[in-house]
Parts: sequence; C-alpha cells; structure tokens
Amino acid sequence: MIEKYRVQLDLFGLMKLLALVGFGVGVIAGFALLIFTVLQGGNIFQALLPMIISPFSNALVTALFGLVSYPFYNWYCKRNRGQVLTGRFLKEQQGQQDI
Repeated sequence: MIEKYRVQLDLFGLMKLLALVGFGVGVIAGFALLIFTVLQGGNIFQALLPMIISPFSNALVTALFGLVSYPFYNWYCKRNRGQVLTGRFLKEQQGQQDI
C-alpha cells in the first residue's frame, strides 16, 4: 500500500540520503566513463581508477551539498509543513529492526 506523509529529515538523515544517491550516480557515471574511454580507443586501465573512485567521491560531495543546503531545506520544510514523501513506510519499534 502506497502511503503519503509529510516529513522533515534532520541534518544527518538528509546527508545520508544524498550520499546514497550520490553513490548510485557515481556508479553509473564511472561505468559510463569506462565505456566512453573504451569506445574512444583509450586504455581501459586508465578508466578503471576513476570508475572505482567515482561512487565514493560523489557520495562525499553530495553529502557535503546536504550539509551546505540544510538551512534552505529546513526553511522550506518549516514553510511548507514538511516535505511530502510517498512510498512504503515501515515504522521501527525501539529495539527491533526489520529489513
């Protein structure tokens, strides 16, 4: 069942979410860089290091963007009574972890 909630992430919640998104983008960008390098006739080994580093560097950069943009995000959420999120939500009970 899809539910709709108004939420406001705290600073570390926003940074963790953005780091996860940045990591995923880095995986795709690193793979695209590898393919592009090979198609252009470049050495595959030259593209391996950036492919490996890209997810981690993107995660770090997007987490820092979360840190820098948090004041705006906080203002936006207070002005609009939170951010509307849709999806499946599971409320965690204290001391219990379901994944």
